[in-house]
Amino acid sequence: METSKIRTLLSAVDLGSFSKAAEVLGYTQSGITHMMNSLEEELGVPLLVRGNRGVRLSADGQRLEQQLRRLAAEAERLEQELALLRGVERGVVRIGAYSSISLHYLPSILELFQERYPGIDVELFEGDGQEMAAWLSSGRIDLAFMSRQAGRSDFETIKIKDDPMLAVLPKNHPMAGEKVFPFSRFKDERYLVYLGLSGPDEDLSRAMRMAGVGSNARFTSNFDMNIVSMVEHNLGVTILPELILQGSERNVALLPLDPPMSRALVMAMRPEGGTSPAMRRFIDCAREVLGL
Repeated sequence: METSKIRTLLSAVDLGSFSKAAEVLGYTQSGITHMMNSLEEELGVPLLVRGNRGVRLSADGQRLEQQLRRLAAEAERLEQELALLRGVERGVVRIGAYSSISLHYLPSILELFQERYPGIDVELFEGDGQEMAAWLSSGRIDLAFMSRQAGRSDFETIKIKDDPMLAVLPKNHPMAGEKVFPFSRFKDERYLVYLGLSGPDEDLSRAMRMAGVGSNARFTSNFDMNIVSMVEHNLGVTILPELILQGSERNVALLPLDPPMSRALVMAMRPEGGTSPAMRRFIDCAREVLGL
C-alpha cells in the first residue's frame, strides 16, 4: 500500500474535495480519483463518500482514520530521518492553535523556525480545545497550542503559562472601579457567552459553572471580539482569558476574578511513537522564543 495514496486521501478529506486536494498536491482531479479508486480496491473497503458537496470519510474510513493518519505520519517521520542522514533538513509540521495564540505567540516562533529551517513547511490549523484534542488524537495535527484539557491524560504537555480569566464589564458598570469581581455577582448579571465552533469552551464552561450561570445567557457568539463589543455596548458581562483580551483597546473594564481562576496553556502532543525531526526542531524554537 503506497503511503502517497494515503496522504492524498487524507488531504482530500481535510480539504473537503478532490479538486482542492489536486490544487494543493499538484495532481489532476482525475489523477486523484484514479488513486482513490485504486486504494479502495486494494483495501477492499469503500473509504470515501462522494457527493455534490465534496468528499468525506465513509463509516469504514472513519474506523480506519487514526491508523491511516498514523501510518502517514510514520512514513513522513522516516523520510525526515533519511533526509537528515543525507544532510538535508526537510519535512512538515502540522500545528493547531487557539486564534489568540496564533496572534500573540506563533509569529515570533515561526519567524525563528523559518530562519533556521527553511526547508521545513508548517501547516497551521486554528480551532477550539475540543477540535484540537480530536485533531491531535486522530493524527491530523502533530502539536497543539491549547489549554490543558480536564480529564485528558493521553497527551504529553509542555506548560507555557497560566492565563488568568478576567471579568469583562461595561465601563459604566457599578463594579468597574473595583479591584476584583466576585463570582457570586454573576448570578445577578446579564451574562454573554463566547462559543467555539464545537460548543462552549471547556475553560469558559468551568467559569460559568463557578459563576452559577447556565442557560440564562443573554447573547452568544462564536467570535470573541463580538462578545467584547456587546459588553462595550452595555448588553451584559462575560468572562474571557487574558490572552484573548491582550492588545484590545475596547472601552471595557477588566477585573480579576474572586476567587482567582486561570487556564493552563500548554504545547500538547501524542506520546506514542516519538516525535519527528521536524517537530523536535519546532518545539526547540518554541521553547526558545517562549523562554521555557
